Amino acid sequence: MTDALTAVTTEASGLFAGLKVADFTWAAAGPIATKQLADNGATVIKVESFKHPDSIRLGGPFIDDKPGINRSGFFADFHSSKLGISVDMSNPDAIEIIRPLIEWADVVAESFRPGVMKKWGLDYDSLRAINPRIVMLSSSLYGSSGPWARHPGYGAQGQALSGIHAMTGWPDRPPAMPKGAYSDSVSPRYALSALVAALIHRERTGEGQHVELSQIEATAQLLAPELVAYQISGIEGTRAGSRKPGSILHGVFPCLGEERWIAIEALTEAQFAALGQVLGASEALDTARAKGLDALDEAVAALTRPRDAFALMAACRAAGVPAGVANKASDLLEDDVLNAHGHFWPLDHAEMGRLKYNGPAYRFEKTPSALRFAAPRLGEHTEAVMTRILGFDQADIARFRDKGLLQ
Repeated sequence: MTDALTAVTTEASGLFAGLKVADFTWAAAGPIATKQLADNGATVIKVESFKHPDSIRLGGPFIDDKPGINRSGFFADFHSSKLGISVDMSNPDAIEIIRPLIEWADVVAESFRPGVMKKWGLDYDSLRAINPRIVMLSSSLYGSSGPWARHPGYGAQGQALSGIHAMTGWPDRPPAMPKGAYSDSVSPRYALSALVAALIHRERTGEGQHVELSQIEATAQLLAPELVAYQISGIEGTRAGSRKPGSILHGVFPCLGEERWIAIEALTEAQFAALGQVLGASEALDTARAKGLDALDEAVAALTRPRDAFALMAACRAAGVPAGVANKASDLLEDDVLNAHGHFWPLDHAEMGRLKYNGPAYRFEKTPSALRFAAPRLGEHTEAVMTRILGFDQADIARFRDKGLLQ
C-alpha cells in the first residue's frame, strides 16, 4: 500500500501538483485554506509544536466520545491530505530543522497573532533571505497593523466585530451567535484567492511576496449591501429573525418529530397560492396574512407541525414552492444530492478508523480534486519528512532528539 509521503511527493495530481507548502497555521481559518491546496495536489507539511499542538486537536467531537490528541473530528476535517511533523518551536535550535523546510517550500502559511513568526526568526524578511521566491500567507483576526493588531482573538470575536452578530437573531432579543466561528469559514476563501494571485505573480516575475489577510475585513464583506444601504438611507439594518424583505413568507417552521424543521419561502403570489394548496388551507393562510407577518408565521407553523419534513419538502417542490428540510448531520451523510456528487470521501485513520470526510464543493474538469489520506496524527510523518524530503539522516534525528527538538 502506498504510504502518505509517496502519495504526495511522487503520485500527486491536481491543480496544485508540485506546489510545496510549509503550513504553520492552526485552529480553523488557516488550515481550511491549506486544506484546499493539499486536496488539490500540493505537498503540504503541517508543522506543530508538540509542546503546544494545534488547539483544534483538543476540541470535540471525539471518536467514541473518548478525548485524545489524535481523536478529534474537528481537526480531522481540516487536515486531509496533509503530512504532519512535530517540533519544539520554542527551542531556538528549531531553526536547524525549519531552515531546510523553508528552502524547500514555495509557500509558508501561518495564522498566529502578529509577532509570533518574528519571534521564531520566521517573519517575511527572514524567510525571503533564505528563499527569495517564497510566498508567505499570514492570516490573523485584525491584521498586522492597527491599534488591535496584537490583541488576542478568535472567530467568535471576529464575527461580532465584523457586524455578523448584530444582524443575527430576533429583533426583540439580544444577538444570537451563529454556530461556530463564522469568520473562520469566510476568510479562508479570500486567503486562498489572494495566495493564488501571488503564485501567478511569481510565475510571471520570479518574485515572491507577503500576502496578509485580516479575518474581520474579509467577513465584513458579507455585510456590504447593509453598509451601502445605511449610507444611502440612514436606516441601519438589524436582526429580523428568519424574515427577508420582499418575500410574502420566509421562515423556518416546525415539523413532525424531534427537532425537525423546514425552511419555506413564498416570493410570489403564485408560490403563496401553491403553498396554501399544499397545506390544504388556502383560505386560512389568506386570513392570517391579512393580520400581519406574525399571524402568518403562526398559521403556517400550525399547519407544518404535524407533517413529515421530507414529505412536505417534496410536496412543496412539486408545487413550485422553494422548501428545504433543516438537515441534521446524520441526514447529510445519507443525502441523495451529496452522495450523487461524491461529496464525501471515506478515509482510514490509524486511531479513528474509517470516516467520511467533506470533499470540496467545486469540481475541476481537467484537474480533479482528491482527498488522498486522513489527517495526520501528531508528529506522524516527522521522521519520514526529515529523511526523505529535508535530507537529514538518522544521526541528525538522534541529535535533534537529544536537544529536545523532537518528541
